[in-house]
Amino acid sequence: MNNKIFFKVFIGVVFIIGAIGFIFIRQHTAAQRPSIILITLDALRPDHLGCYGYKRNTSPTIDTLARQGVIFTDFIAPSSHTAPSNASLITSTYPNVHNIKDWGYQFSQKISKTLPMLLKEYGYNTAFISDQIGLTSIQEFKNGFNTFEVVRSFNYSPNPTRIIEITDSAISWLKNNQHKQFFLWLYYFSPHGPYILPWPYDTMFVQDKYYSLNKNIPISEDPYAQSPTKAIPRFLAVDGINDVDYYIAQYDGEIRRVDYQIGRLLEELKKSHLGQNTVIIITSDHGEALGEHERYFCHANSLYDELIKIPLIISWDKKIPLCLKIDQQVRMVDLMPTILDILKIRSRDMQGQSFLPLIMHKRDDFAPYAYSEQFELVSVRTKKWKLIYNQNNGKYELYDLENDPQERSNIVTKEKDSFAFLRHKLDEYLAAAKAQNKPVKPPIAEENKENLRSLGYAQ
Repeated sequence: MNNKIFFKVFIGVVFIIGAIGFIFIRQHTAAQRPSIILITLDALRPDHLGCYGYKRNTSPTIDTLARQGVIFTDFIAPSSHTAPSNASLITSTYPNVHNIKDWGYQFSQKISKTLPMLLKEYGYNTAFISDQIGLTSIQEFKNGFNTFEVVRSFNYSPNPTRIIEITDSAISWLKNNQHKQFFLWLYYFSPHGPYILPWPYDTMFVQDKYYSLNKNIPISEDPYAQSPTKAIPRFLAVDGINDVDYYIAQYDGEIRRVDYQIGRLLEELKKSHLGQNTVIIITSDHGEALGEHERYFCHANSLYDELIKIPLIISWDKKIPLCLKIDQQVRMVDLMPTILDILKIRSRDMQGQSFLPLIMHKRDDFAPYAYSEQFELVSVRTKKWKLIYNQNNGKYELYDLENDPQERSNIVTKEKDSFAFLRHKLDEYLAAAKAQNKPVKPPIAEENKENLRSLGYAQ
């Protein structure tokens, strides 16, 4: 055999061995990757969970999970609206990039891969199981899911048994996929209104020791107004009751009802031993106004903290610290990079960054700016400051979150240096938005319009 032939054979053998080795390493790495269960509770405020200091026993299951993992006290949503927030979660981009502004909008062409699409490429069996029918109005949202199941009731009206149906469906799916690596996104519409609660949740917190003095306010005249000022939304009102504390008790009852369903799911994980290598994440898409800033049981109307500060709890059996509380500000856009970091999967074109180093005590600092937007409103938030800008009227609001966490005193004329700096950050954000393609919103199908109306969304 001459030297040239020998060299070609040698190179070929090396290439084959290298390819086999690469495949083996990738498969071995994949075998070590955990499965992921992401649980979203729509319109959930962190300050109504026991693990965040709430006095009512609304969340025994979630509280236990928090003790078994990490709880974040300053997790910021990119919007106070379901559609843009969830789009940011699965793309790690802000609304000024992904372009989902409202129901029916479609992703920018610059979004090439979402979280489920990427995980599916890496061999994960992906599923989305929910009763949040609004998300079906975004066509690309279902891309990347092997299973996309939205449980509906007849004529799309709120149904108190629907929450049981989606938990049953998730448990059944887990049983059928327990020998595969999976990404399950279980998305509960509760505790979003309207509150249609069965016994015992409908009376669990009514007139308890935490019931405040009655505060009665009018019920809105508009049947589809989701965010009236100084009024209870009519779609949410029950039998003409206008007692604010009654509806707060119902909101808390919704949380307790979902908490029980999460407990059912976790029990199945325990039985099947899937919990030993499954990362469990609990979060929300936005909060809910419960009287702050004269708004009641609504959202998608402002960027105050009661709407954009949301819970985040992460548990991974014996793989991450227990009972860890992280006070650094982190953002919804950081969740996808963190999941990929845990799975040792690399991806580009993300605006967020992994906060896994915070969890593993490898660093104690993080990106200081969190941006949020809601239609004409845009904000930038740090741990101490928040600046909100209304693009319609040109007005700014500046709040000192450390000394005024309820955001009651606008100090934009007093703190001129902080205002100037944060205004510059907002100008950068808005300039980036102008460089994007114009948001595309095709006509919403009449069926989807009816779905949205049934949930109180004005369409």
